[in-house]
Amino acid sequence: MRELLMVYLGGVILLLMLCTTIDSEEKIGFDHIVIAAFGWPIFTSILALKALSSR
Repeated sequence: MRELLMVYLGGVILLLMLCTTIDSEEKIGFDHIVIAAFGWPIFTSILALKALSSR
């Protein structure tokens, strides 16, 4: 469980660091980055369950 939490927090930190490199002209707001940072584990688990159930 600890490894999963470390991967999750690493992904969140990586996406938030990416947020600082995005120019304001690209029309990507901070709220989109936060949603992506905290929502990717939910989205990937849903995709994994769909892939396993389609077998």
